Amino acid sequence: MSGLRLLALLSILFTVSCSRNELGTGNMISGPKVTIYFTKASDELGVVLIPVVRKIPKGKTAYEVAMQQLFLGPTEVERAQQQLNTEVPEGSRLIDLEESSREVKINVSSRFIYGGGSETIQVRFRQLRETALTLAKGRPVYLYIDGAKAKMLGGEGLEVPQPLGKKLD
Repeated sequence: MSGLRLLALLSILFTVSCSRNELGTGNMISGPKVTIYFTKASDELGVVLIPVVRKIPKGKTAYEVAMQQLFLGPTEVERAQQQLNTEVPEGSRLIDLEESSREVKINVSSRFIYGGGSETIQVRFRQLRETALTLAKGRPVYLYIDGAKAKMLGGEGLEVPQPLGKKLD
């Protein structure tokens, strides 16, 4: 990565991390939280992933909140003030989540795999992957689409490594 690109990326991450707050209201987040990855366009780097922190309400699990928030996308304030976006299609949802001390299984609706070209599908997958792996604590994470273990995403066939932590080819 060239020095200019690295400097641009660090600048974007610094700007976003300094302005991260609970749902864009100006209140700093306290208590348990999760990190979700949204997107931001960069002239130098194309589309980059940006971490955003959300509070975990009582009675909810970290994975449950992370996946639901990922599918909801950035808040209106985050869209307007930080130019955050998402490649996750509207209508995508978490169907089921199985979390044990040994592994995590995330089952999402098939809406997640439709729409966009190969680059969009790759960024969408990276958003889900990074959000999920942030919470994994070394456990393997598996992705399911409508109850079937994901093998490919999108019409152009992005191969899904299982578990998600495996290196992409």
